[in-house]
Amino acid sequence: MKTISTLSSIILLAAIGSLGCVGAPGSDEDTGDDTLLDLQGDDLSASEDTDAVERLGEASDALVACAGQPAWQAAWETWEDEVRTLVNQKRAAGAKCGGTTYPPAPALAVDNRLRCSARRHSRDMGVNNFMNHIGSDGSEPWDRMEDAGYAYTQAAENIAVGYNSPAAVVNGWMGSVGHCQNIMKATLKHLGVGYYRKDGSTYVHHWTQNFGRQ
Repeated sequence: MKTISTLSSIILLAAIGSLGCVGAPGSDEDTGDDTLLDLQGDDLSASEDTDAVERLGEASDALVACAGQPAWQAAWETWEDEVRTLVNQKRAAGAKCGGTTYPPAPALAVDNRLRCSARRHSRDMGVNNFMNHIGSDGSEPWDRMEDAGYAYTQAAENIAVGYNSPAAVVNGWMGSVGHCQNIMKATLKHLGVGYYRKDGSTYVHHWTQNFGRQ
């Protein structure tokens, strides 16, 4: 049976936090089995984020709520860690994303709050059988990161479904301009990866990368 694999990436835009599509021809780029959708932008400065102090104050409550999520399988966590290892190897080596060459970038540190928000979204996609940056509850990536207690000055998200191993999904992301740019962006410092398997769903394998900088 043919495996269906799709990817999508998004990064917070400056100032007003709106989103723009710039990466994929006609919004979708078909390369074999992989359909790619890329949304990108720049930074949101801390001075422009008027809710940052409030979010910091709510961080402990958010982490309690995150801890209340369903138990994660050890094998899933192992795959999440493998994705971070592979991503940091790509960053250390430098990469070419489309026509732009990116020099080596520092390793991304794991952040459990971002891992929480990534897991929440991967589980949502699996349980509710969809693939989108907008959650089934209407949440955007930034909402989920904030709810997990991560007060960002810059943030980005890559998602993918259908890829059946850490190496496959990282290679898929690196082969798409927008996702590759998110992975190689040197100003991002933290990463949380969420993997969720849902047998019987359209894609079975559901992946989310949440990147951030505080």
